[in-house]
Amino acid sequence: MTKILKNIEPQLIECTLPIFGFDLSGREYELNMARAAIEEMKISHPDPRQSNVYGEWMSPKNGHELNDKFKPLCDLVVNITTQVWCDVFLGGKEPHEVPGTEFRIWQCWAIEYGDGGYAASHNHFPSFFSCVLYLESDNESAPIIFGNNTPRPALKNAFYLFPGTLQHAVPKNRGRRVAVAMNILKKNPDE
Repeated sequence: MTKILKNIEPQLIECTLPIFGFDLSGREYELNMARAAIEEMKISHPDPRQSNVYGEWMSPKNGHELNDKFKPLCDLVVNITTQVWCDVFLGGKEPHEVPGTEFRIWQCWAIEYGDGGYAASHNHFPSFFSCVLYLESDNESAPIIFGNNTPRPALKNAFYLFPGTLQHAVPKNRGRRVAVAMNILKKNPDE
């Protein structure tokens, strides 16, 4: 490929993007399976990954491909994403009424933070949506900060779904915090 432009520099602009928050406390099966997956992943993949996350441990980003116990949670996240997409963005239409409303989990990983762990500001482009679920959280756990300064608490079983382009960060944490994060893409019609 011949390069047409020599230097491509993105320009960041402020815009309003939605965040969808849910309490998944009633989904014990999916939560317990994810907890079991994490315990197994800590044995099978004990070395933390290097990334913008500075925690005690982080699984590989294809955790859902490495451990089937993430599947129930991944299926639930796809269902939640589809419902949000149809109800909020498509005016309440059913998925079968609009082609291209199917989603898939592209990446799924677990993160454990202890005292002082944090995540530098980042986004998950090119993901269509991203999400985080807090499986464990102490009362003093740091919130997730969306945009410039929109905090949301890291409460146990709290689930946040947001556009993959939304900048977010985690300030220095106190206590213990265990999360599962996912990146979500729209399915191609031929998938």
